[in-house]
Amino acid sequence: MTTKKLKHTQQMKAKSIATIFIALIAITACGPKAETLEDKKASLTAARQELKEIRDQIALLEEEIGKEDPTYFNTEAAATLVTTVKVANENFEHRIEVRGAVMSRTNVNVSSESMGQLTSVNVVEGQNVKKGQVLATVDAEQIENSIDEVKTALVYATTIFEKRERLWKQNIGTEVDYLTAKNNKEALEKQLVSLNTQLSKTKIVAPFAGSIESVPVKAGQVVQIGTPIAFLVSNSDKYVSAEVSEAYLGKVSEGDVVHVKVPSLDKSFESKVISVGNVINEASRTFSIEVKLPAADDIMKVNLVTVVEITDYKAPEAVVIPSRIIQEDLQGNYVYTIGADNKAQKVHVKLGPSFDNQTQVLSGLQAGVSIVDKGNRSIADGTRVKIQN
Repeated sequence: MTTKKLKHTQQMKAKSIATIFIALIAITACGPKAETLEDKKASLTAARQELKEIRDQIALLEEEIGKEDPTYFNTEAAATLVTTVKVANENFEHRIEVRGAVMSRTNVNVSSESMGQLTSVNVVEGQNVKKGQVLATVDAEQIENSIDEVKTALVYATTIFEKRERLWKQNIGTEVDYLTAKNNKEALEKQLVSLNTQLSKTKIVAPFAGSIESVPVKAGQVVQIGTPIAFLVSNSDKYVSAEVSEAYLGKVSEGDVVHVKVPSLDKSFESKVISVGNVINEASRTFSIEVKLPAADDIMKVNLVTVVEITDYKAPEAVVIPSRIIQEDLQGNYVYTIGADNKAQKVHVKLGPSFDNQTQVLSGLQAGVSIVDKGNRSIADGTRVKIQN
């Protein structure tokens, strides 16, 4: 074939490709617009078929041109530039993410154990307190007066009892007089103990060390027994509580290592599951888990939102590829490999789970094979490519 004739043939085939693309554009632009879901599905099927026909036509023209002019595809202009990656063989993990929150086992509303007017409130929100520190006091004037009266009566009763006791030892007086004096003294002693207990309850103290989260009362306010004085949260013994779908029963166990993220603090750490609930919530169909928090981490506040990543699937030495390069056609998922003649080869693959932009390949590929990465959307099966990694 003469050079002039060969050039003419190539020009005609190039025009054929251009005509096909123009026809596809015209059909897409001028065709009736899909108004329902079924219309859209039908249009998608037709477009895929037209694209397949165009790709088949391209492959046929490339094959014919290759036979008539083998040197044509050796030029950079005729080959599609792509990059490749090698199929990795590595340990693969799939994780699920569940929302959790920081909780504390030692948080409580410290309430008044006495009725009366608050004479002082000694704490404010955000303040750290020690165990036994006085948070507030209730007016104790009446109890103190009662204590003074009982103490005076007790001194008199004690004197009478001691005299009766000395006489009784000398066999003077009656046993009734002696027992009456003894009973009066002991009754006043018990009454004094009771009043001192009531007096101690007018001082509202912290049951454990922690921080004051809220103070709903003010000095001068009259409180009843059980009125909340302060909400106290311990800085220790905190944990993360999360709810996991019942679909993952048996995949989460006590002692499992999990990854915890705290979005608002831009912080993450690894920890362990310390408890797995045995009850399914009827409304949410979930079960609860508890995750240990690092000790003495004061920045972790109660009710702080967390994200817990739980590993529910592991595959050692799995075939793994980047998720971004996977495509799909009517036959399933596929990728492109590079043949010995630098042509793209469509390879259908069976996929496993995906996580963190990586996907496990169950069948169809072996580790070490090079697959097309960038440029994989602009090639078809049989397209001649030029690798530029």
